Amino acid sequence: MSVQTLQDPGEVLQVIESGKPTIIHYWDPQMGPESPLAPMFYSKAEDHDGLSIYIVDSGFIHPEHSPDELPLTVFYLDGIEVDAAAFDPSQIEGLFQRNT
Repeated sequence: MSVQTLQDPGEVLQVIESGKPTIIHYWDPQMGPESPLAPMFYSKAEDHDGLSIYIVDSGFIHPEHSPDELPLTVFYLDGIEVDAAAFDPSQIEGLFQRNT
């Protein structure tokens, strides 16, 4: 599956509540036009067919987290947050290894 970009908070919550295994990378565009980790997510999408991967580039973050935590990558399963990683490629790599 390809990486999709979301901006609308309602769409983000719909994706989470879909129940599918989902990784969401929350990014604040005030930090730059695109997350420098975006290429990593595009590469991972090629290897993880059953996983939905999204980049939220509107500065929105799930209400369980603070905007101070941006950027943040979260793995959801069955609508529940299972794992999260800070803005660190090795932590995000670990998130993929632990959950896919």
